[in-house]
Amino acid sequence: MTIDYDPFSDAAMRDPFPLYAAMRAEGGPHYIAKYNAWALARFEDVWEASMHHEADVTWTAGATPAQLLLGDPIPRAFTTMDAPEHRKWRGVIRREYTPEAVRLHEQRLRTLAREVLDPLLARGEFDAYADYANRVFCLNSGFNLGLPREDALTWRALIDELMHRDPGQCGGSSSRNQYAATQLAAYMHDYVQRLRVDPGLASGHTAAYLNAEIDGERLDDEGMVNILMNFLIVGSETTPMVCAGALHYLEQHPAQKAAVLADHALIPRLFFETCRYDQPTNMLCRRAKRDFTLGGAQIRAGQDLLYIYASANRDEREFVNAAQFDIFRNHERDLTYGAGGHKCLGMHLATMGAVIVLEELLASIRDFEVRLDGCRRAYGEHLSGFERVPVRVHLG
Repeated sequence: MTIDYDPFSDAAMRDPFPLYAAMRAEGGPHYIAKYNAWALARFEDVWEASMHHEADVTWTAGATPAQLLLGDPIPRAFTTMDAPEHRKWRGVIRREYTPEAVRLHEQRLRTLAREVLDPLLARGEFDAYADYANRVFCLNSGFNLGLPREDALTWRALIDELMHRDPGQCGGSSSRNQYAATQLAAYMHDYVQRLRVDPGLASGHTAAYLNAEIDGERLDDEGMVNILMNFLIVGSETTPMVCAGALHYLEQHPAQKAAVLADHALIPRLFFETCRYDQPTNMLCRRAKRDFTLGGAQIRAGQDLLYIYASANRDEREFVNAAQFDIFRNHERDLTYGAGGHKCLGMHLATMGAVIVLEELLASIRDFEVRLDGCRRAYGEHLSGFERVPVRVHLG
């Protein structure tokens, strides 16, 4: 392989897209000798691995690059389980995420979005990610878990510290990360202990898992903490990046911006094209359990695989003019929420929530401006997207 790709290099964590384009052009899975791992940069390879090789890989070795490649701790939750255990524990709250169940929360989410948005509109300028979208989704995740609002916001801030990466840092090894992890664990364990003493305090997903028993197993305190952290992370991180990114890319494409401002029915298209163009889950990982062939490469048992969604969604073989942001494009296959047995449980809620967040904003204003020089992308190996998008709104 001629491409020097390391997911923890400064180039990969700052702007991986040139590397991804080079790996796609190289063809087939890209072998990383340093980690004895394969990077799947092409759409077809990620799709094939997800849809047809579930039995050949395991999630129990971790889901993030740092967990598999660096040995970072692996919280045991259904996201790091294999079938059938994965389906059983995911099934505890699966019905809460059907399209019908999600629609029951539409008005509550609109009310929440308005509550967060109204004071921001009065200010006239705000950060579309931190002040608006992330806060809405964080509070909604807290609601789903039955958390007091102040706990949801405090814990989310600590998760941000836990995910922070300094230039040159590999994995969550900094003192800043470790301090946040210690504080977060203390908060969560204390909360779980209070629920053990008084189970009546629990509601939402927390109550469901507190009372769940699968094959004779009930979650201990560590298991409950893992579930709480898992739902708070996935429920308030990636989708807000898409919402903020959508505004950023509209600012760069005035004709599409004018079209969306004139017709809010285009907002779902805006959301899905932003997901495709700037997939917030940069990658998830698995470990091979047995030998198999993928995209012309011989994968060996014990080797790790990086499913790079952010690269696959820009694959020129799958998408016409893949490097162009175009809300009017049509395509058949989609990796927005992954594929296969671990496809995102919350995809219907994420879609509805994102559309609501964007609708409520755009319905309240005549126009907006994004200060492009003030935008900042996430720096790290796991997520991809904007974590700062300053906007100025024009009302009436």
